[in-house]
Amino acid sequence: MNGLESVYGRDYGNKGLTAAGAAGAVETGANAAIPNMPDKKFKAGGLTATVWKGISPKGTAYFNVQLGRSYKDKDNNWKNTSSLRENDVPKAMVLLQKAYEYVILQTTNAVLN
Repeated sequence: MNGLESVYGRDYGNKGLTAAGAAGAVETGANAAIPNMPDKKFKAGGLTATVWKGISPKGTAYFNVQLGRSYKDKDNNWKNTSSLRENDVPKAMVLLQKAYEYVILQTTNAVLN
């Protein structure tokens, strides 16, 4: 176990990330920055449901789901919002269902292991 596993329950070492994350600087020990990476992402068009995993102070895993929409503004710059248009709602429902299924499978697998 490398410390990242104990904090986040995931092994970032297999993805080429250091304790300092994608910034490139390698720092170890108590002052090392932990990369803040999502556990899973589900996308449909400009919508994204992002699943974040956390560990409570008591060591219990929990999940949060963030729903967002990307769009280009009048200057052609990408922006993000949590506001949905009327025609985004059906896609959002599918993404949230997929995120929920993922969370349930993770918690079920954790109990079985």
